[in-house]
Amino acid sequence: MEAITVSASKFKYALLLVIALSLVVGGVLIIVRGEQGDVWLGWACVVFFGTGIPIFSWQLLDSRPRLVLDDQGVLDRTLGVGVIPWTEITGAELKSIQGNHFVCLQLRNPDRWLGQLSPLQRAMVSANERLGFSALNLNLGAINADPLVVYELILKRAAAAQLIDD
Repeated sequence: MEAITVSASKFKYALLLVIALSLVVGGVLIIVRGEQGDVWLGWACVVFFGTGIPIFSWQLLDSRPRLVLDDQGVLDRTLGVGVIPWTEITGAELKSIQGNHFVCLQLRNPDRWLGQLSPLQRAMVSANERLGFSALNLNLGAINADPLVVYELILKRAAAAQLIDD
């Protein structure tokens, strides 16, 4: 099977970068020209939105694929667990929150993958599960692909692997 690679959406990250820059400039204006009591708000804008500037800039410059679906399995660089083999995926569900799409993976042995996560990532997994998501979810919110097509492809390849494995 041919490998399918999905990149991050440059348009979305460019838009986020412009918004972050605008809010930092707004924060600076509040600091310089605002009322004395509002200076804390200006600094909050500068610090909070300023942290997004290098992140969004990096995402614009990063040409590596964000998601790879190949014969081996699924690789989502944002998860940090490496390639999840098709035989490990027993099912999936497509969920959306405020226009951001996720493929919730159902795995044979989720503990194998969760053990590779940092304590902070494991805490996020716990929060995701309380929201009705699975342990590992592919974030499709900022990619250049139709989430439904990615979801259907994952289901198809996982089902094919299950038939071969049985």
